Amino acid sequence: MMIIVPAVYIFFLGVFTIFQSRRLWIGQDKREALICALSMTLSAIVGMLLIAEVELPTFVLPYKIVFEPIGKLILSP
Repeated sequence: MMIIVPAVYIFFLGVFTIFQSRRLWIGQDKREALICALSMTLSAIVGMLLIAEVELPTFVLPYKIVFEPIGKLILSP
């Protein structure tokens, strides 16, 4: 079951992306088609990892590394 849900997600997202990219490509919007395909690919990868419950790093981690020692220094008795 753990493999089926991400696989179905990737399949349907891939079909949607192909149809959308082909529609843009035929309409002579080649740059927009490439941007759409790349953003959907990135979204598919992140979505698949989230469905599989893989722990992803957050954007907060660098700020936590920088400011946590300063906060502990200020709040220590």
